[in-house]
Amino acid sequence: MTELSNPITITLDKERHPRLTLRGMIEFEKLTGKSLVGGFKADELPLADVSAFMWACLIHEDKELTYDAFLDMVDISNMPLVIETMGKCINQSLPKETDEEKKLPLAG
Repeated sequence: MTELSNPITITLDKERHPRLTLRGMIEFEKLTGKSLVGGFKADELPLADVSAFMWACLIHEDKELTYDAFLDMVDISNMPLVIETMGKCINQSLPKETDEEKKLPLAG
């Protein structure tokens, strides 16, 4: 597995390091019937999709973590942290602009 230079950390039952991987994207799709490839508006996601997304970001480091077990780790007190962490996972997974792309003039 490729290590990230700035891993995201969230403490739930223990310290965990969420990351959106291809496995996670597939598991999210299996669970929700929705694809992450086309993007989405995070503020319009149902709570079940937020939960499925975060679980999908955790299974890369704990393949035994079930969705039900994850649901029991989250309550109203840590929900803002989970949502904030979801945003960090999304930002971390976006392609980074290369040095060559930065040199290209903007089209328009």
